[in-house]
Amino acid sequence: MCGRFVMQIDKKILDEIMDKVQKKVTDQATLMSLKMEGEIFPTNVVPIKTADGYAPMKWGFEMSGRSVINARSETALEKPMFRTAMLERRCLIVASGYYEWKSEPTGPKSKYEFSVPGQSLMYLAGCYRTEKDLAVPAFVILTRDAIPAFEAIHNRMPVVLDQADADEWLQGSDVDLTGLMTHSLTKLSYTPVVQS
Repeated sequence: MCGRFVMQIDKKILDEIMDKVQKKVTDQATLMSLKMEGEIFPTNVVPIKTADGYAPMKWGFEMSGRSVINARSETALEKPMFRTAMLERRCLIVASGYYEWKSEPTGPKSKYEFSVPGQSLMYLAGCYRTEKDLAVPAFVILTRDAIPAFEAIHNRMPVVLDQADADEWLQGSDVDLTGLMTHSLTKLSYTPVVQS
């Protein structure tokens, strides 16, 4: 599962992303609702990279009054909720890291931040769709089984793509989606987050 991610991105890169969003979106309310940095929660509106550039999107597909924030990569191409989005509307969530929580025998859960060593950005694979009564599209993050080194913290992790695979992820229908998801990045590092 991926229930939170973080955007602590270089100001120059953030300014470039915002400039690209502003060229496509003129609605001031949408631009004002855009969260560009810090800890990102489900339902937040953030800039998401698509084949056509960056666009503001809300995190989570609505289903029966609840928000679905993740899609299992192993079954997303089969599930009616995700199939069309996977085939026609893939996206990248550009982040600096993501968070997971480890259950402890006593006391509160411990929070960990995962990132790509030596890189300021990571690309999480996702897909998006339009939703009734929503001014912006909605996206989900794809997840996979966690690698053994991470299982003690959580049994799932996001599908993290390197730059070359991220570019391919956004291309047309001739892409080997299953191959990209299966061979996603697993060389991540994690550090405990001190909670105040």
